[in-house]
Amino acid sequence: MKQAILALEEAVTLLLEQTPAPEVFDAVPLLDASGRVVCQDYFARIDQPPFDRSPLDGYAARHEDLGTAGREHPAVLTVTRQIHAGDAPGKPLGPGESVRVATGAPIPPEATCVAAQEDTDCGKERVEVYVSLKKHQNCVFRGEDFHAGQRLAERGTRLTGAHIGLLAGQGIGEVRVSPRPKVGLLSVGSELVPAGKGGTLLPGRIYDSNSPTLAARVRELGGEAHVEERVPDEPAQISAALERLLEGRDLVITSGGVSVGEHDYMPRVGELLGGKTLFHGLGYRPGGVTLALLKDSRLILCLSGNPFAAFMSLELLAGPVLRKLAGLKEVRLDRLRAVLRGDFSKPSPNRRFIRGRLRGGEVFVEKEGHASGSLLSLTRCNCLIDIPPGSPSLSEGTEVEVIPLQG
Repeated sequence: MKQAILALEEAVTLLLEQTPAPEVFDAVPLLDASGRVVCQDYFARIDQPPFDRSPLDGYAARHEDLGTAGREHPAVLTVTRQIHAGDAPGKPLGPGESVRVATGAPIPPEATCVAAQEDTDCGKERVEVYVSLKKHQNCVFRGEDFHAGQRLAERGTRLTGAHIGLLAGQGIGEVRVSPRPKVGLLSVGSELVPAGKGGTLLPGRIYDSNSPTLAARVRELGGEAHVEERVPDEPAQISAALERLLEGRDLVITSGGVSVGEHDYMPRVGELLGGKTLFHGLGYRPGGVTLALLKDSRLILCLSGNPFAAFMSLELLAGPVLRKLAGLKEVRLDRLRAVLRGDFSKPSPNRRFIRGRLRGGEVFVEKEGHASGSLLSLTRCNCLIDIPPGSPSLSEGTEVEVIPLQG
């Protein structure tokens, strides 16, 4: 019995229902944690900055001692000492006194401003200051960035360089993160030759670009990719390869052999595996021939063999699954509204995703290379434009929905 065609959103919901959230964690050094997803909240241990400090090289002083100082009538202060970054602030500042301070150095107690070095004569024992300053001018105060107890990284957040810097500034050298999703990849097709092998291509053969493309994208999205050697259009060999890939993997993705041709054996392979068919056929183009199987609680996504169709379906379907497997709090793909720049004159009764370049609130549609087998135009794109079913030709200025490519 032929299954009903599902909408993309229904398919994603179904896949996420079958995707477990991570239950274990890895403890990794902070420097190795960029791009990983934290599995607990991290809070500030100390105020940042942890003391009042100078943002520039100059002289810490009391603002009232500067009065109305200027070039013609400078304020003259006694220089009691010098404080470098890493020094203790020392004793309080008295009337008529100043302390020479370096950028990042603590400001001594009772100092209420810092005169920039270029606004003084740079005196060592006595200094002339040529400007008047307001209270707290040129001062950075303890806790100005954040206070102890403030949350710095929320559970389910993918760590960036900024997070790494925040946590390092708190003395945190190790973090608990979710394991990277382990993904097996397999290209199906007797016509395929692995890149770097085979010498001169025989007539009718092509190099396999899908496995490298999908593996690279899986890694960009935070997963670990294992590529199985391509297999010919032979159900038993495909089934055996999938059995191997399922061992120790969270998700398996195939490309090719999923449509309705004589050698499109993936539905038959699903039967050989004893897998449960979740859906076969989705209501969008290109790539709507996607087949989803469930085998021993693990998902197998069988994608089109056309390069862009495979990439796009990985993004739309495997993207949310990978995000949940990685422990991210937000697993659905982001969607934005943008104004179309350019025209798209290919109306279709089906929902369609095309390549675009998002810049601010505008999206520029690619003029060429929208075929499902085209990859070159994808290198110029950073989003997918979602065109609803039955839409007429799109013209300049139309508001459209776009899905930014993550990672």
